[in-house]
Amino acid sequence: MNSKNTIIKFIILYFAVRLFSFFFSPITPLLPQSPINTIISVLIFALAIYWLLKKDERGWYIIAGEIILGGSGGYLRLDFVSLRTVLLMTSVTIFFIQKIVTEKITFFKQYQAEFIIILVLISAVGLAAIRGLYMGHSHSAIYSDFIPYLFLLYYFPLREMWLSDRFRELGKSAILAAIFGNVLMILFTQIGLSSGLIVLQDSYYHWYRDVALGKITDLGFNFYRLVLNEHLLLIPIAIYFIGDIIKNKITQINLSVVACLLFILANNLTRAYILALAIGTLFLYSKNKWKRWLAISCTIGVLFILIFVSTHILASRGKSLGLEIFGLRLQSIVSPQIENSSLSRLLLLPKIFEKIKLHPILGTGLGDTVTVFSPVFKTYITTTHFDWGYYEINAEMGLFGTLSWIGLVLFTLYYITKTKEGYNKNIFKAIIVAILIINITSPALFHVFGILLIIFILSPIGIINHHEIEKK
Repeated sequence: MNSKNTIIKFIILYFAVRLFSFFFSPITPLLPQSPINTIISVLIFALAIYWLLKKDERGWYIIAGEIILGGSGGYLRLDFVSLRTVLLMTSVTIFFIQKIVTEKITFFKQYQAEFIIILVLISAVGLAAIRGLYMGHSHSAIYSDFIPYLFLLYYFPLREMWLSDRFRELGKSAILAAIFGNVLMILFTQIGLSSGLIVLQDSYYHWYRDVALGKITDLGFNFYRLVLNEHLLLIPIAIYFIGDIIKNKITQINLSVVACLLFILANNLTRAYILALAIGTLFLYSKNKWKRWLAISCTIGVLFILIFVSTHILASRGKSLGLEIFGLRLQSIVSPQIENSSLSRLLLLPKIFEKIKLHPILGTGLGDTVTVFSPVFKTYITTTHFDWGYYEINAEMGLFGTLSWIGLVLFTLYYITKTKEGYNKNIFKAIIVAILIINITSPALFHVFGILLIIFILSPIGIINHHEIEKK
């Protein structure tokens, strides 16, 4: 009962933050920063830092709550910078200073392997940032590319906080609240757009795009594709709960979460997500429970189709099942020329390959752009979004950065593999495979959420392995 009450409170907080940002907007291309938004952000920041300085773990509750419930982090800003970024910079500084003062070099010896692999990757990113400055790239673009990597530093406090029962309990409740809150937000947006209560270019549309950092695409028949940055974690979380159903037993919460995630996916319709879900589910295969795996995998596929078709029928007032949209997006994976967004992505490849050939070792640096003709806008556009995750890493960070990323991924897989059976090894392997699939056409690995996902997986596994070594 306490857990249910906590989840409800977090759902209320989830929507309170979004309503607050709608009426008291952070700075956007169309709106100035609301002074009230700044004041509230400063108060939250001050409270978190006060608790952190007092070594009160409630400071970390605020940071975790902002990340889990705060979506892409665009709702609260201290005018020129997001609350999330300020909390990151200040909290890790306080954490490391406290550890150096109290534990000195002993702290770093505990996590020697993790510290080295993270330090190498951040060093590679630092060099790529310097390279970007040398190449004359936009300072804001370099900053935007660099900051997500600093979230790797949260690995160290997260690994310690994971030992707190209260922190784990609140974290799980917050994740469930974020899932339920997100499905309600997508449902509200879809109903509003389909019914005409919300129209493109109105205030809600601009809030959704500029503050929630989402994307709305009209697919016809009053059905809209709805994307949010936090949907990057949609498939990893879905695989976790599907894997739990296969491994253990079906529970009401598992079924509810999976149904919610499939509804979000049916409105998101990102091809890489659908492919990652299919391949990730394959990696959940268990020889001992193959019948259960097969039944649940087939059920997931059928349920997704039913949710998509039902949603499209309601949106179109019974005029279309929507299968032509579903079919087109899947077809465009192998035939990208039949769909504009796929064709745009395909046209970027020669330009990206050219950059890689010109600067194979050092790369072109963070904040780089690519210029290509857009079949959507019928003109040449310059963008920082390469739309090819691995090629973007290779182009901007060169050989050193690419090898650093390979090292982190292999290190994560190694840690999962060497952990004793029983700690969801198959599930975490499937999650890593899924995020690697998504990174083919999205900046998944080096997005804030991709980095947080990796350190989230490593933290509890690292604790278990460390304890096993101590016992030996």
